[in-house]
Amino acid sequence: LTLCSPLFFFFSLAWCFKFGLFIFILQILQLAPQKKVIVGGKKKIEDADNDEGFQRALQFAVVQHNNRTNDTVRYQVLKVDSAEHQVVEGSLYTMTVILRRTNCEKEAPADGCAVQNVPGFARPRRCIFEVWSRPWLNDTQLTKEECDSVERTSE
Repeated sequence: LTLCSPLFFFFSLAWCFKFGLFIFILQILQLAPQKKVIVGGKKKIEDADNDEGFQRALQFAVVQHNNRTNDTVRYQVLKVDSAEHQVVEGSLYTMTVILRRTNCEKEAPADGCAVQNVPGFARPRRCIFEVWSRPWLNDTQLTKEECDSVERTSE
């Protein structure tokens, strides 16, 4: 094909049309609304009650908290204030929860423990936990535990 032949002109026109159509489609896709997700960023867990990974991390955090306190009774979750998940080398769950004392001693089985409502005994606390889970290594760690007393709770 030479630059002056009609066949060359036809193929270059067809190529230009396809390239132009490709650019047009790319521009349309750019205008479409996109959900911004930061890879590796924290993502809010909308339905923490039904998120299996979060629930495992929460239970792990509460067990670790109970093992570390000097209290003679167990604490249980009264309310989940916030829940986030981040993909790192595994899963990092960050949660803010309200805990209250139960009527169960630490050494007793955890089944049937009721959360205390007696103001002086309930001792609610707001805790921020971070749990790092790497299931393929069978490794779960409580990497952050910050708890403060709460005067009143709405529950």
